Amino acid sequence: MNTRKPQKRTETAIIFAIAIGAIVAPIAFSIHMAKVQNFDDEKKHVTAYAEDVLNRSVKTADQINAGIDDLKAHRGPDPCSQDQIDRMREIAVSSKYLQAIGYVSNGNLICSSLGIQGAGIPLGPVDMVTARGVRLRADAHFSFAPGKSFLVVERDGYAAIVHKDLPVDVTSDERALSLATFSRENGRILAQRGIIRPEWIKPASSQAEPSVFSDGRYLIVVLSSSRYLIGSVAALPLTALEQTQGSTAFWIIPVGITAGLLLALAVFYLVQLQQSMPTAIKFALRRDEFFMLYQPVVDLQTGQWVGAEALIRWQRGNGELIPPDIFVPVAESSGLIQKITRRVVELVGNDAANLFRQHPDFHLAINFSASDLHSADCLDLLDSLAQSSHAGQNNLIVEATERGFLSFEKARDVVSRIRQSGIRTAIDDFGTGYSSLSYLENLEIDILKIDKSFIDTIGTDAPTSHVVIHIIELAKDLGLTMIAEGVETEAQAEFLRERGVRYAQGWLYSKAITMEALRRDLRNPGIQSRPADNEDQIASASD
Repeated sequence: MNTRKPQKRTETAIIFAIAIGAIVAPIAFSIHMAKVQNFDDEKKHVTAYAEDVLNRSVKTADQINAGIDDLKAHRGPDPCSQDQIDRMREIAVSSKYLQAIGYVSNGNLICSSLGIQGAGIPLGPVDMVTARGVRLRADAHFSFAPGKSFLVVERDGYAAIVHKDLPVDVTSDERALSLATFSRENGRILAQRGIIRPEWIKPASSQAEPSVFSDGRYLIVVLSSSRYLIGSVAALPLTALEQTQGSTAFWIIPVGITAGLLLALAVFYLVQLQQSMPTAIKFALRRDEFFMLYQPVVDLQTGQWVGAEALIRWQRGNGELIPPDIFVPVAESSGLIQKITRRVVELVGNDAANLFRQHPDFHLAINFSASDLHSADCLDLLDSLAQSSHAGQNNLIVEATERGFLSFEKARDVVSRIRQSGIRTAIDDFGTGYSSLSYLENLEIDILKIDKSFIDTIGTDAPTSHVVIHIIELAKDLGLTMIAEGVETEAQAEFLRERGVRYAQGWLYSKAITMEALRRDLRNPGIQSRPADNEDQIASASD
């Protein structure tokens, strides 16, 4: 009689185990298939980025070779004659990927599309020489672009300067995607973003076939060009793949077993999230912590204020001021920049109510990001701003940096439609980013803003002090209005006036001020160009 109870318990245990197995087996199989499918999807995703990097690298090599061959074919007795320099500038203007091109002697750039460099600009030590005699400098630095790294390719007495980050700046992927270009001759990395391990490259450096593999920590794709001895690498941490599976895995595990763990993870996640900058930005948007300041634009001939640039500022609830150069890049990389642009439009619309009715010839400029220019939604925002501010023709200007025009085809249509609505467009910080002069010819740009870094060289012995003159002449040739940024001395203002620059902004005239102060000074032109107070200085620290 007592044997039945143990048997019953055994049967119950077997049935329970089978039931658990019937539940767990399909779940385990689904998880496995989800992993397989996810790996295949991510492999395509990473391969696409590797292809994009390689495509940019090949196009860059094509433009370098075409430019050098053209200069060789038309070289005269004087490689730095005015005709040769004009040809160099034509090559730079028509080349999307070249920063500059010029003649080299004894390791010095003697003349280039930027002009004649006198004794020459040292290009620095050669990092490698290819089998074809091409001399490469993989990490060159120049005073005309502080803080930027360049790749210099020298052949047959000429050198092309390329922004080395341009081929690998193809994504805003937030999951630590690493990208690189490399030489297939020796596996040397030429440009990279993120973590790239040399052992990923060596096995494929001598092959032309694509290579897709995992080292246990990363999913890696290595591609090689069939035309040049260059290749590309894209690598994604395997932890990033697991992140896309995490939520599903948690929900299919029995709630009773995982409830405590999920709750702990959720609390930890929320704590971490609240401490992160993207979350802080979201809270700031909800709490109205952003506000606007306006830096006037002055007519250099009359001294009158003709416009102002709208600058967003962030002051947290505890009084802490967060500089734009900290929160704007975070907003761009986390997909929040369009929300900030929307807030800018709202704030400027409120600030500028009736401004243009009182000052019909005045303008306000607002800054748009690359994401804004690649979205037709910005047209609705601008229409809303025009209505709320009662703006007429030319009362509004949209500014974007060179980076905003990298996706050329997307930006061109939006820029064209912006101009059709009566709003002018400006390229900001010209010459400090991925300088491609072809943007100025092929995009409908009205205004070129000369970056402060070039204005600072006026009246100095800096090797790049002549660059501002070339930018001015270029703008004149293209019929662009010019605004000089960061003007701080009367000597700089006089230099710009003499060369036909009409407008300027900078601390010589005013730092960024509130709309209330702007309206007051517009009503009293005699007090314009006054020094800013301490509060203005703090708020304008990142201008």
